[in-house]
Amino acid sequence: MNIINSALVPAMRYKLSKTLVFRKAVGEPPAKDMNSKGKKLLYIHVPYCEEVCPFCCFNSYDLCKYKHTIKEYFQAVKQEIKMYKELGYDFNSAYVGGGTPTTVPDELAEILQYIRHEFNITEISIEANPKISDETVKIFQEAGLDRLSVGIQSFNDTLLKEIGRYAKYGSGDEIKERVKELIGKFRIVNLDFIFNLPTQTTEILKSDLETAIELGADQITCYPLMVAEQNIHNIKAMGYVDYNKEREMYFKTIIPTMEEKYIPASSWCFSRKLENKKIDMIDEYIVDYQDYIGVGCGSFSFANGYVNMNAYTIPLYISLIKEGKFPTIMRSYKLARKDHMRYYMMMSLFGRRLNKEKFEERFDTAYEKGLWWESKFVKLMGMATEERGNVYTTEKGMYAFLIMLRQFFVYANRLRFIGKKGSVEIESELNTLIEKTNRAYAIDEN
Repeated sequence: MNIINSALVPAMRYKLSKTLVFRKAVGEPPAKDMNSKGKKLLYIHVPYCEEVCPFCCFNSYDLCKYKHTIKEYFQAVKQEIKMYKELGYDFNSAYVGGGTPTTVPDELAEILQYIRHEFNITEISIEANPKISDETVKIFQEAGLDRLSVGIQSFNDTLLKEIGRYAKYGSGDEIKERVKELIGKFRIVNLDFIFNLPTQTTEILKSDLETAIELGADQITCYPLMVAEQNIHNIKAMGYVDYNKEREMYFKTIIPTMEEKYIPASSWCFSRKLENKKIDMIDEYIVDYQDYIGVGCGSFSFANGYVNMNAYTIPLYISLIKEGKFPTIMRSYKLARKDHMRYYMMMSLFGRRLNKEKFEERFDTAYEKGLWWESKFVKLMGMATEERGNVYTTEKGMYAFLIMLRQFFVYANRLRFIGKKGSVEIESELNTLIEKTNRAYAIDEN
């Protein structure tokens, strides 16, 4: 493992284990001071997927198996949004993730129209797979979608077969043709790729990126492989994960391939250079909106130093909403002020820029005073430079903060793993209680 990885990975693991400490909070409303001032994003989780990919560690459920829950699920999501509105929350942007949100377009479009009406929403982004139909595209165009993020992962047929996407979404050539049809349908079309899969070569990655550039994608996002407890066995079956290869791919393939026609909007998202058009939506919503509220099963919320985790199974999520409760199952203790500053710094510099004035506005202290050691460290290590009140990451810093965010997501994925187990246990407790009550009152469920 390279030096940056070997230093940052254990440091991030240790710091996150000490900083994000959770307690059980089944059905509890958000803390009173969680509703912070300033911009907030609404994250909507759609857990349905035709088939879960072997490298995926998100909260996804088989669409065929859970099709009967769709109507109730979206009713519950709408109710959860209403609950936040009643507490005085407002949102400026919405991001829909999954799962595969585009598998249930009609139900989702209804939710999008509702939030457009109820909040000051200025932009909406949705994740999709390459097989999104023309009918679904039209539904989202009418719903006012701004940005479509298409999960490509690779155009290489051998790799697509290995990660279980060839049978689902077709060959690389078929995916290319579909992307050609999608470009221009929305203000921004982003193409997602994954790098550092065990059998992936630098040649495959370079070819994929060159194809995406040739297709004219507005944005190209390159996610590093994230190994979590949910997917570790599947990834190990593919082969050895080499973090030296990850670094080499980043510096010798991704950066050089992208730099002529694209500019880095974050450590792993690149926006196309245009003379007369500004592309100002980046891929990772947690950069522009460091306070966000997650609705739907398995979603996270981070606002004003608190992290809330929603129920991870669809039945438990729906049942808590029906009881008039928030679907929270775990909540962190509020981050210490210094830790909150560090989180803000990490997310801002992952997004390439930290504005000192905004930092001081948020924390009521100067950046260099609040984070004296950290601000000096990133400069001394050549990770950042300063200009006109802004701190910018260098290429070295881009990779360092990519590693930090990779580890942050790996830790979040561990919490997802715990949350899913916890949801099953809580559901079991509830089912046992219902059975006992029914027996006590001689209720026949049939």
